[in-house]
Amino acid sequence: MKLTKYLSLFFLIGLHLAYYGQKKQVNQPLQIKAEVFTQKIIHLITEKDYTALNQLTTKKVYCSLCFDEAPEKSYFMGKDLFYKKHVSTIFNKELLERLNRNETEFSYDGADPGFKDRDYIVLYTTYRPNEFGDGHEGAQFVFWLKEEKGNFKLSGVETIP
Repeated sequence: MKLTKYLSLFFLIGLHLAYYGQKKQVNQPLQIKAEVFTQKIIHLITEKDYTALNQLTTKKVYCSLCFDEAPEKSYFMGKDLFYKKHVSTIFNKELLERLNRNETEFSYDGADPGFKDRDYIVLYTTYRPNEFGDGHEGAQFVFWLKEEKGNFKLSGVETIP
């Protein structure tokens, strides 16, 4: 009887440990839709079609890349200012080439109440580990996406070292 209890306990602990830390299964159609959307954004930026981009962007855009120093209030700005002043500087030829390698990861992000301005993020690997130099961890460019009325809108950009 004791052996059965121990085996049952061992099985339950093992099962729990097997599932602990596992990623939430990604909704494949949603991931594909998000990646197609970001490819469309990249294409429109390359073509400098700011009219079309404006329709696919939230009113405010998060852009930590737009400031040399942290602003006093936040990294958010109106989308018109983002497209007029910053987008051509951020999306230079080299970055666009790296984004077009299309090495992406998709993540839900709506569970964090601190980030109500994004529901999902699509990360593009811009530097693979050691590509920039020995021991460099790599880098990713991040597109923030907000879902509005069943469609995605661009709501921010940033990088992760």
